[in-house]
Amino acid sequence: IALVNELALLCDRMGIDIWEVLDAANTKPFGIMPFYPGPGVGGHCIPLDPHYLEWKAKEYCFSTHFIALAGEINRSMPEFVCNKAGRILNCLQKALAGSKILLLGVAYKKNVNDWRESPSIDVASLLQERGASIQFVDPHVDEVEISGIRSKGTALNRAALESADLVLLLTDHDAFDLQLIVEHSSVLFDTRGVTRHLANKADNVHLL
Repeated sequence: IALVNELALLCDRMGIDIWEVLDAANTKPFGIMPFYPGPGVGGHCIPLDPHYLEWKAKEYCFSTHFIALAGEINRSMPEFVCNKAGRILNCLQKALAGSKILLLGVAYKKNVNDWRESPSIDVASLLQERGASIQFVDPHVDEVEISGIRSKGTALNRAALESADLVLLLTDHDAFDLQLIVEHSSVLFDTRGVTRHLANKADNVHLL
């Protein structure tokens, strides 16, 4: 996960579409285990459990460099998402401060209601710190805590999409109507790459 996230950061710097790279790599007919980039990792295991082993290894004067580096890269992704959201708005001559941002998905992975350690919450907190106004939609989560404040979700509909300065897709739940989202978002930032194959994908769609 950290490797593909780092490749996404590199591709962004180089002006290369990471999703085209991954789709091309996945045409190999054997030996492929695809991993995809995203806004970070969450849940009760991946962000935490490897670091227990890292801590235990230190008792034996051993440094688990790969675990430490992977954690560092994965923890950097919410900051990257926030910065790229600001860049997208900048191109539209809008500031992040004062913009209305609709977050799609706050659970840590698709089709679950668990938002423990969710990168979506980190992204929301960072956006709020920079002055953005945040709302979220999640068919599996009714309420979350963002920056110490409980927030309730809203409904996903045309009005909510059209009123947002930026729609930010963070968790790719199957329940999301991707066609509706693409058609009625003035600007969509898709961090999961799930809208990339839509036949009518328009200029308003930005990928991670």
